[in-house]
Amino acid sequence: MLLNLTWLIPGLPIIASIFIAVLLLSFSKTINRLTKPVSYFLITSLVFSEIINFILLNQNISGYDPLFGSGIELVVDTPALIIAELIGFIFLLIMIFSVARLKRRSGYIRYFVVLGFLSGFIYLFTFSGSLFHNFYDPLLSSLDKTGISF
Repeated sequence: MLLNLTWLIPGLPIIASIFIAVLLLSFSKTINRLTKPVSYFLITSLVFSEIINFILLNQNISGYDPLFGSGIELVVDTPALIIAELIGFIFLLIMIFSVARLKRRSGYIRYFVVLGFLSGFIYLFTFSGSLFHNFYDPLLSSLDKTGISF
């Protein structure tokens, strides 16, 4: 049951970033004025990802979670959960310090949207069993056909 919630770990920051990006494109002036609520919304999405990650780590859950039948599997094991917890904590610190220290200028919301996307995709990369293999397996197999060895 809990293994099926693995997609929420990278999904929450990505979905929240897409939502804010669509709002930014649609209502640019209004969203640029709402810097604190937008940044707190993205921080909250990252906190929920961290909570789900911590629950999976605490319950010592491991296995494979197919991502909506797309052929991509999220590989959940203890090392991946620990790395994801560490990466999420680092992004959480970056976002909190950014709220505290950055001036609210024109690129502030875009900065948080990019941080949300980046955190989600790095989460996705940590759980990337078949996703990562899809990137480097064709490269290695094409090098094998040419006779180049390492």
